[in-house]
Amino acid sequence: MEHLNYLRNNEYFLPIADGYTLFGYQLIPKVVYRVNSHLFLEAGAFIRKDYGQPGFKEVEPVFTARFKKGRSQLILGNLDGGLEHGLIEPLYNFENQLNSRMELGNQWKYSGRFSQLDAWVDWRHMIYDYSPVQEEVWGGFSGRTTLFSTPKTADTLKHGFGIRFPYQFTGYHKGGQIDTANLPLTTYFNGAAGLELEWLPRKNSVFQRIVFQPYFVGFVDYSFTKQLPFTSGSAFYLNLSAKTRWLECMVSYWNGSNFTSWNGGKLYRSLSSSVKNPGYAEPNRELLIIRFFQELEVLNNIYISARLEPYLDLRAKTWEFSHGLFLSYRGQIWKSPSN
Repeated sequence: MEHLNYLRNNEYFLPIADGYTLFGYQLIPKVVYRVNSHLFLEAGAFIRKDYGQPGFKEVEPVFTARFKKGRSQLILGNLDGGLEHGLIEPLYNFENQLNSRMELGNQWKYSGRFSQLDAWVDWRHMIYDYSPVQEEVWGGFSGRTTLFSTPKTADTLKHGFGIRFPYQFTGYHKGGQIDTANLPLTTYFNGAAGLELEWLPRKNSVFQRIVFQPYFVGFVDYSFTKQLPFTSGSAFYLNLSAKTRWLECMVSYWNGSNFTSWNGGKLYRSLSSSVKNPGYAEPNRELLIIRFFQELEVLNNIYISARLEPYLDLRAKTWEFSHGLFLSYRGQIWKSPSN
């Protein structure tokens, strides 16, 4: 079973993104049936409650068929989606985990000694003959390959130093041939590639992990009918994070030109998502973002997490911030002896 209580508040006033609050809980009770050593069936429900509104925001069935063979998994139905894809925030908005968590479709995952891979198709909206709206599909590929790592020793947690090559790709399509919407097709692609330099100090050090991640990020509009003021864009995204015994901090620098992403963070886009400022655009975006994280396991499988994320718009020379508090349970209430 999974349970998440969330409070997320964005204090944004600039015209590129609106400020708002998400306050409520998510509950995913489910049972797992082990057919054999390779096939697992999971069934349950996804329940979302937003405080301040009657009833539930979402109540959806959950079903997953999971086939495991060696280092690979084939997943059908509800996917291991959201933050599990490991996408950087310009390609996947952290708040999607609260607003649109469920993903349905097919997924393949591989976890090897040197590479971790994830490929998926998420069918967002199905249509039938004479539907007044278009179908929607989102999918992608995410991978990380280890190029070098020093061996584990008694003085380090896993290894002293590591170099990895992360690469990510997502695509979004909105269209169809059997609808009556009479709207143009939309096809967007995003990609990112970079390096991950990780240092794990000795066990008694104040620092537990230090990581530097430089990325090059891109956007291409492959729609037949162009609807955006630009057809391609790019950005540099730099992250430096440090985890200590008490706190984790990340400093990020974003410099983007004509960039957008259908499922990515709203602050990184050149096109506004604001309700009050439709059509507003900033071809060049330059941000300095500081993130503070803390997660504590207060009881078995029960965690409290806190986030504080001030950012500086370097062109507007204005500070804004967001913060969040989360209580989650990730564990099994009952486990069959046969499992």
